Amino acid sequence: MKLIIRELKKERKLLVAGLERVDAALSALTTDSSRGQRKTAVKARKRRRRKMTAAQRRAISLRMKKSWAARKK
Repeated sequence: MKLIIRELKKERKLLVAGLERVDAALSALTTDSSRGQRKTAVKARKRRRRKMTAAQRRAISLRMKKSWAARKK
């Protein structure tokens, strides 16, 4: 039983050390080394789509039908 506890404690120590390395890497990536300030994550701006009204869609449809008819001739 003592052997199992000793092995588990050893494994825990390794895991804690690994977490410390991950924390250090994250800290290095999020800190501006020249100023010592944290960089803020820049959100990518979501591109807004313009909405077409039904009348606009109809006008485009009619223009395209006219264009296709002209090509057919």
